[in-house]
Amino acid sequence: MAEESKPAPKRPVRTTPKKTTPSKPGPKAKSSAATAAPARKPRAKPKTAPSRTDGWREQASVVAEQAKTTAWSAAATAKSSTGSALHGLSKLISDTAETVDSRLGPQYGDYARQAAEAVAGAAQSLDAKDVDQLAEEARDFVRKSPAVAIGAAAVVGFVLMRLARGGGSDSES
Repeated sequence: MAEESKPAPKRPVRTTPKKTTPSKPGPKAKSSAATAAPARKPRAKPKTAPSRTDGWREQASVVAEQAKTTAWSAAATAKSSTGSALHGLSKLISDTAETVDSRLGPQYGDYARQAAEAVAGAAQSLDAKDVDQLAEEARDFVRKSPAVAIGAAAVVGFVLMRLARGGGSDSES
């Protein structure tokens, strides 16, 4: 038996009714606003206990504030100890200048005294500024010369890594 192929049935075409514009209502006709249901006010959401994310955000905010306080405290301590170390280095260089005069000559002694003055000036500048000013100067420096800042960060990271490892390449063999 041969199968006969039947054409697919056609779907009826829907036509939308023609829109008519209403004529102006007469004096006895009611306006559509009067017959419409009164507008509903949107419901207020019921107050619920704070969600978990709100609690986490509050906790994160508290931890961030504690971290900031701890960081500023550590920075102030580091600033103080760095200033003291610079003053000590300046005094050491200044005391050594006379020895350099006698052994290497007055020209090299003058270099040592200039270096001592420069270190003392850096120590006084560090002592005169608070941590916020130093942080702002660091931000400005990074904005003005980011390549130098990245290079300095790499050098500092390398030095800290070497110090953390325990020193030189003698122990690596």
